[in-house]
Amino acid sequence: MKVNILSENLRKGLAIVNRGVSSRVALPILSTVLIKVDKEGLLLSATDLELSFRVRVRAKMEEEGEIAVPAKLFSDLCATLPVGVVELSSEKQTLKIKGEKVQAEVVGQGSEEFPSLPKPKGKGLELSVTEMQEKIERVGIAAAKDDTRPILAGVLWILEEKQITLAATDGYRLSVDVMRKDVSGAPEDTQKFVLPVRALLELTRVLEPSMKTIKVEFDPEKQQVIFSAEDLEMSSRLIAGDFPPYKKVIPVEKKIAMTIEKEALEEAVRRASLFARDSANVIKLAIGGEGVIVTAQSDQVGGSQTMIDAEVVGEEEVKIAFNARYLLDYLGTVKGEKVVMETEGELKPAVFRIGWSEFLHVIMPVRTQC
Repeated sequence: MKVNILSENLRKGLAIVNRGVSSRVALPILSTVLIKVDKEGLLLSATDLELSFRVRVRAKMEEEGEIAVPAKLFSDLCATLPVGVVELSSEKQTLKIKGEKVQAEVVGQGSEEFPSLPKPKGKGLELSVTEMQEKIERVGIAAAKDDTRPILAGVLWILEEKQITLAATDGYRLSVDVMRKDVSGAPEDTQKFVLPVRALLELTRVLEPSMKTIKVEFDPEKQQVIFSAEDLEMSSRLIAGDFPPYKKVIPVEKKIAMTIEKEALEEAVRRASLFARDSANVIKLAIGGEGVIVTAQSDQVGGSQTMIDAEVVGEEEVKIAFNARYLLDYLGTVKGEKVVMETEGELKPAVFRIGWSEFLHVIMPVRTQC
């Protein structure tokens, strides 16, 4: 194996595939990056058996071949290489790196032990990159952050002929959004898949603005999904199981509704959260009249109270408590000047919307002593 490549391109490619590197000591091969040189250039691959990345990097090939090298060591080494062309070559199970006034060797291992990664077939959905990124970031905040219940650490994709609905919930909040723009290749019959939120969020972090569209291929038999955009491929296992019937959580009726400036509400919640750290992060909203009062109180550190003007529809005042982090997560992902909040009462779920968007977010209230 022998190839010449710009060090900056090599670092960029490694930064992407390293997201798929495993830290499992029991399987050392999963802590490596597979370097493959062929007629098309350089191909970098990494996997933890759940999530895989493959990136094609422009390079000048002199001799084909492949080798697996420790991902962390190789990445740290490449971070120190000078700008410009470097030569990568392999001899038996050793990778040799040559740059301007720099030479190094990294002991690797044969590529035969590296897992075979799924390859796209060129079929499936074709989506707008910018729209998909926005929807995943919005919906992903509601997914569980641990695998206690694996199905809740996923995002439900409902594929229909003219739209794709995304939904996620951790049992305390729910996000639902719809993709309609530039959806092509959708199935005639409705299909449902649950994708790990970790994989989706990792994908959004490596997609670039220059990438206009992305292809998505689901393989129900192998229980996997492949995303491909330009020189990037990401594959992930699907999560088995039945996603909760999330539509039952969305309130149909409302007792009170308010339309409020997003930035003003976010600032008030952030301020109140400073005093809610010792009380399970709970803050209170008193909605009625011409606005809302956001409060938090702690016997140890003090408290805060902020009055915000809002358009309120409903005759009765409603006092409702939330986990401040959930509100901040939501407000941090939405764009727009105003948000709308609707609820049936202090112990009923609250629905948050923005303008005419189909994105909705539901947060369960917190029961308080007073």
